[in-house]
Formats: sequence, structure tokens, C-alpha cells
Amino acid sequence: MSLREIFEQTASEQEKVKQYDLYGVQVNVTPGEKEFVENLFNSLASIPTGRQALEDMKKYKVGFYLETALGSSGGYFSPSQNRIVMAKSLGMDFMESALVHEARHLLQNNSGRAEIEEQHLDYASRLMVNRATEADAQTQAIKACKEWEARGHDAPMKRFEKHYKPLVDCFEKTGNLSDAFKGWYHDEKICASYERGYDVEPAIFKLFYETDSRPFVSLKPEDIAHFCGAERVENFASFLNTPQARQVHLATKEIIDITNLVATSHGASRDTSLNNVPLRELKGNAAAQMYATKNIEETRKALSQCRPIDPRKKDILKSVSRAIDAIEKINAAEIKGTHDQDAEKTLKNEKKLILAQSKRLYQPATVKKILDNKRSR
Repeated sequence: MSLREIFEQTASEQEKVKQYDLYGVQVNVTPGEKEFVENLFNSLASIPTGRQALEDMKKYKVGFYLETALGSSGGYFSPSQNRIVMAKSLGMDFMESALVHEARHLLQNNSGRAEIEEQHLDYASRLMVNRATEADAQTQAIKACKEWEARGHDAPMKRFEKHYKPLVDCFEKTGNLSDAFKGWYHDEKICASYERGYDVEPAIFKLFYETDSRPFVSLKPEDIAHFCGAERVENFASFLNTPQARQVHLATKEIIDITNLVATSHGASRDTSLNNVPLRELKGNAAAQMYATKNIEETRKALSQCRPIDPRKKDILKSVSRAIDAIEKINAAEIKGTHDQDAEKTLKNEKKLILAQSKRLYQPATVKKILDNKRSR
């Protein structure tokens, strides 16, 4: 074997993912990545909150992985695969608090969240769960950052503040974890991002999917308190019922409502919880204005990726597109402190048209014809 072949074989072996046991956690990385993960886990083991994260990872037998394709998303916990996946490109100072965050999601999932999410939750309940679990995970992350800072390791706190300044500002006023939790809801960027990723984009991509015919389940804050760190949040239940905790962008609310309209045309229940979801005010709020615009752009992008063959579905998507145009005009008027009555009328009419089109698409005769065609193939 030539030196080149030996080198290539050695390099290939270095790139293969192997399994290691670190602090009782199943770690799946390449030999070249092992030292980085050892340093990461050692850093967590140096503080109480980090040690708790490692203990939870060990207790619930989660797999740990590094991934290059995550980009700037940081990482995620996958309940279905029981694994935590982190983006190795973001550096140690980011990953330290991010791993504490994801380990908190692991704990939430094993403390009742999984059972809650098996139910057919209405939108207001799903919104409450998603936001409260994220706020709780970030509260755990800043708790860890302050512990590292107290030990003279301030890099995680500096990186955390760079990305999540509104939360940090709320926390620094009192040093109270309750204010860190509530501070999550003051971050316009984060709230808009989660609305887009958790609500709008999935709704668009599932627009014509088979719907869940079960009746909706509505939750109260008390129903999720046991897995959202309610014990460290002052007036947890009353806060989650405030407009600050429940408000969404107009585009989010309307896309969710449009999706529900389509679903009702083939057997789903009407989600009445949307009636009580308040809208995020744009006038005088530059950050909210910026992310309202960005959400419109991203919604159009998601819509452009839907390419149904059925011309009736294409017609529905055209109506959705016109509804988005109307929402953009309504937002522009609100920023100025006025109303665009023509745009509001257009939005209402397009939603009526979407419902009518959906009923024609899913009328019994049409569905029977589709099924018969499938059977004859």
C-alpha cells in the first residue's frame, strides 16, 4: 500500500462516526470531534445547571450528535429519535448554553410535554406550549451562563447576550429568573422567527394534507406548568394569559385561519381559539414592523415552494397569495395609524373564496372520483 493510500485510509477512518460514553451519555461523533465534545461536556460539568443537563441526558438515554448542515440554527432535540443534534460550526461559547437549552427540552418532553402534544391542540394552546417551553429553555440557558460567569468564564454569557439581548436586558434589571422567562416574549425577532417556523411554514406546507378530524383540545396555563418551569415564574398562569404572551402577527393569524378553513371543508373542526388570539401592534414598534415585513417575505417564499398539479389547488394558492398581498397593505396602513378598508375587504373576500374552492375540491363526489381513479391504477 502506498503512502497516499495509507493517508487516505487513515483520513477516512477519522471521518467515520463512532460511539463514545461521556458522563454516561451516548455520544456519536468522529474521532476528530471527540476532544471538542469532551471539552464541551467538561464545561457543563463545571457548573450545577450544566451537571443537571448531563444527568438528564444520561437518565433519558438521549443520543448526542454533531452536524455540519444545520447552519445557524444552533441545534435541536428530536423527541421521535431521542437525540440532541448540535451545529458544530457555531463554536464552543455558543454550544455551551445551547446544549443546556436542548437538554431542558429533553426534560420537558419526559415531564409531560410529549403526552400533551399527542392531543389535537387548538392553535392558542399550541402557541402557548411552544412559547412557554422555549422561554423555559432559554431561562435555563441564561442560568447556566451566569454560573459560568461567576467562575470567571464569561464567553458563554457574552455570546448569549449578543443573540438574545432583550431577554438578557429583562433579566439584568432584577437578576430574577422569572424576568428572564418573561423577557423571552419581548424579543420581536425570536417571537417572529418561531411564528414563522412553528406556525406559518408548516401550515402552508400542510395546506392540502389529510386533516385531523378529532375535536380540538384547549389548554390552560395550569395544564403545562409542570414541564415549563412554572415554579420559578412569578404569576405564571396570569402572565401566559396576557396579550404580551399571546399576540401574533396578522400574517400568522390569517395563514393559520386559512389553513383551518381548508381543513373544515373536508371534515375538520373549526378552530375557534383563533378568535381570542390578539394581534401584535405595529405602530410605534420598529422591530415588530421589520419582522412583520420579513414574515410576509418568508411566507411568500414558502408559498412559492408549493407546486400542486391539480388546477383547483393552484387556484386556492392564488387566493392565498392575494390574501398575503392584502395583509401587507393592512400592515402598511397600521404602521401609519390608519386602515386600508379595500385591503381588509379583499382579505375577507379571498378567505370566502378559499373556503368555496376548498368545498368544491373536497366535495364527496370529487373525493370518490379520486379514490376510484387510484383503485383503477
